[in-house]
Amino acid sequence: MHKALLRSLRQDLHTVLEYRREHGLRELLMWLPTKKAPGAVQFVKYVVSGGISTVVQLAIFIWLSHSLFPAHDYLNGPPLSGEVKEKNAIISNLIAFPFSNLCAYFLNILFVFTPGRHSKWFEFTLFTGISLASFSLGLLGGPLLISAGLDPWAAQFGFMITSALVNFACRKFLVFQK
Repeated sequence: MHKALLRSLRQDLHTVLEYRREHGLRELLMWLPTKKAPGAVQFVKYVVSGGISTVVQLAIFIWLSHSLFPAHDYLNGPPLSGEVKEKNAIISNLIAFPFSNLCAYFLNILFVFTPGRHSKWFEFTLFTGISLASFSLGLLGGPLLISAGLDPWAAQFGFMITSALVNFACRKFLVFQK
C-alpha cells in the first residue's frame, strides 16, 4: 500500500515536471488549477478547498458562539454552565454547517472534481449526506475522545485528518465523475 502510494506520488511529480519542461512555467501554472492535473495535485486542491470551507465554518461558529449563543467562559456576563456551553456550541456548529458545506461543494466543483456522475440534485444530496455524516461523527466523537482522556486539540486534529481522507475518497469515487 505504502509503496503504491509513493509510486503514484512519484509518477504525479514526474508528470508535473514533464509538463513544465514541455510547456514552460506559465502554462504549468495555468494547467495545475484545471481538472486535468494529476491526482496528487487534485488532493492538494481538495485540501485547500477544505481549508477555505473550514475557515467559513469557524468564522460563523466563532461569531455565533461569541454573540447569539455564548459558549465560552471568557465572555462578559454571568458564568455559563457546561451544559449551556455545550448546547450553544452545538447550535453554533449546526447553523454554520450549511454555509461551509455550500462553500465546499462549489469549490469542489470549480477546482477539484468533475461533476456528472449523478444528476445535480442527487450529487448535491449525496455530497451533503457524506459531509453531514462526517460532521456528525466529529460533533459526537470529539467529546467522547476528550472524555476518554485525549487532548482536545489532538482529538480535533485526528478528526480533521481522517475526515479529509474519508471525504476525499467518498467524493472522488461516489459523488463526482472524476
